[in-house]
Amino acid sequence: MPMRLFRLPIRRALLALALLTAGASVARAQVGHPPGDSPYQDLIQRQSFTPIFGSFGGNGGKLGIGPHRGTTYGLRYDIRVSNPVQFGFGLSTGNFDRLIVDADDSVATRVKGPVTQSVTLIGLTLQWNLTGAKTWHNLAPYWSGGLGIAIAGKTAADTSGYSFGKKFYLTPAIGVRYFPTRRLHLRLEAGQVFWKLKYPTAYLDQPADQPGTTTSNAVITDGKIDQWTGGRWLVAGLGYSF
Repeated sequence: MPMRLFRLPIRRALLALALLTAGASVARAQVGHPPGDSPYQDLIQRQSFTPIFGSFGGNGGKLGIGPHRGTTYGLRYDIRVSNPVQFGFGLSTGNFDRLIVDADDSVATRVKGPVTQSVTLIGLTLQWNLTGAKTWHNLAPYWSGGLGIAIAGKTAADTSGYSFGKKFYLTPAIGVRYFPTRRLHLRLEAGQVFWKLKYPTAYLDQPADQPGTTTSNAVITDGKIDQWTGGRWLVAGLGYSF
């Protein structure tokens, strides 16, 4: 009798193990894929170079004197340091539109332009790959955050005293890479650039030849001489991985 009582739990345990194994096999058959048919493919290479082309938007701030509405072109280098994490370094340059506002001119004529201003953007990016070191149906979506410096060229026509100069900027972005082959990929990215403009204190003063009587004719009437602004930045590129 004791041996029978001992064998009964063993038989039940073996039966339960067999049922669990069978259930797991069925589950794998339902959700799994043969290796050749899997939607996931490994990304073996960890580095890439990507020539990039961009379209920059925005309105240049409340006065329109910040650089905006332009095209950019440049080069980006990326290195993946773990399955989901990679770092990027980018260098882009382009010509942007901007307005000129001269506080000493009359209200009717003090806004001029748009004129063209060159801007170079140098940035570092931290990118989080949502599918890790794999593609899904040849796609690798991601989100990223960037920090950089924008350096503007001089505008000879601007005698207002305003200068964009050098500005630190932040760039959150989302994007996707499409891999038609293991080494080539198409990158599409949509980001938003944030930088802080600082206006001349002369914009707080009324024009000497046309002061306001009931309301101020100063360029800035609310006393705020700085503003966070920027523009959306759409980027496309063809990259090579190695």
